[in-house]
Amino acid sequence: MRQRIAIVGGGVTAGIAAHLLTTLGETTLIQPDAAPLSCMPEIVPRQPFFTVFGKGRESEWITEIAPSLTEVSWRCGTNIRSIRLASTDDFLVYDKGRLAALLLDNAPVSQRIIKKIPEIAELEGFNRILDCRGFSAVKNDPAYQYRDVRAAHTACRYLVAHTSSENYGGIMRFWTEIAPSGKQRTFFQVPVSTGRVALGCSCSPDDLLSDTELRAAMEQEGIMPVSEAVLFSGAVVPQPSTMQCSIEHVTPLGDASTLPCPLTEYGMLKALSQIVVLSGGKPLPDSVLQRSLSENVDPHLPQELFS
Repeated sequence: MRQRIAIVGGGVTAGIAAHLLTTLGETTLIQPDAAPLSCMPEIVPRQPFFTVFGKGRESEWITEIAPSLTEVSWRCGTNIRSIRLASTDDFLVYDKGRLAALLLDNAPVSQRIIKKIPEIAELEGFNRILDCRGFSAVKNDPAYQYRDVRAAHTACRYLVAHTSSENYGGIMRFWTEIAPSGKQRTFFQVPVSTGRVALGCSCSPDDLLSDTELRAAMEQEGIMPVSEAVLFSGAVVPQPSTMQCSIEHVTPLGDASTLPCPLTEYGMLKALSQIVVLSGGKPLPDSVLQRSLSENVDPHLPQELFS
């Protein structure tokens, strides 16, 4: 009798697992009705990704998962550079939600269930559970323990607001400044959907701006929406961590297993490598998993396109 396997999650990692691990047994994909995915375009080396998924549909996939934004602008002092936000021969630029949808919708699974799983111990009747719910979900799951493995390299204060400008011309804007402390800060203005914009600042973890300071900086730039337009705000310090599940037949994958540093690691490729190994293949070389550490502190900035 074939093993009964559950893949749990609604993001890119779940989609990769559903594509590459269905040969391990009778596979059920359990995904939430709506998965909260970052709207920020992401970038990874192109060749390792399509070496795994095949070159046959490379051009088609690149078109399908391309972000709706088409340009990125970066200001350093008086120097402003603008480039196309698009995949190159070396790098794949993608929208996380579109990639997840492409992988999940076309996954050759035996069964699909739409259900949010707050605690992995709820799932019964499976020989193996592949947990792809992400860091936030497993951190709040009593079946998991996590520990920090090294210091964070970056932090971010942000807000998301309604805006009358539909897409700001499809441009991601970044500008880098030096704070009075002498530390670097990179601000951003990124349209995240029709009528919504993300405003924020990436900085060193020990130089995290307050909400008031962020709003003042955006006021100075002339782009701060009225207070009533702000939908939500917050701060993130991505602390590289590892997670361990107490349930023996549960295998955490991707960010549910290890939370990478977005400034120095390609998290999507790390998840891909982990899943390739589970499928019986060889891991991706460490060299392609590491993002070159530059002097800039903003992981959202596709610095690879400016080099």
